[in-house]
Amino acid sequence: INYLVFIFLVQGILIAHGRKGFGMLHFTALAGTLGGETLIFAKTSSELVKNAILKGEFDDLRNPISILAVIMTIVTALTQLHVLNTGLAKFEALIVVPVYQTFLNAFAITGGLIFFQEYRAMSRKDMTMYSIGLVITLVGVKMLVQQRRKSVLPSHVE
Repeated sequence: INYLVFIFLVQGILIAHGRKGFGMLHFTALAGTLGGETLIFAKTSSELVKNAILKGEFDDLRNPISILAVIMTIVTALTQLHVLNTGLAKFEALIVVPVYQTFLNAFAITGGLIFFQEYRAMSRKDMTMYSIGLVITLVGVKMLVQQRRKSVLPSHVE
């Protein structure tokens, strides 16, 4: 539940902020968060299948939550590709791909921490270092986007 609240909150903010017009950051951030979700659902699905095969008990695969995990893997993967391709069609790949990759990594890792409750095993030092790394990554993305905007200004006036 915590993971779903987190991800819907982030995506809701991105969509609400983009109402006036989706920019490059909206497409890449939304595609990255969807990519993080895809990885979480894919890992969940693969763990269910692995456990069923190793234990020889396939009852877990008939559970509606297991079926939902597989369906959500497919839905989020297709939606992620659509949003990413739309962003690539509208903006330069040299800026879209690095920003997308950053959001993908940040949300896959953060999502894993929340969904699989890995944060419970983290020490204060681990949490502090993770937070610092995440902030550095996001600041780096902001700087990359700002620098790219400056370099894309028109070079001549007709």
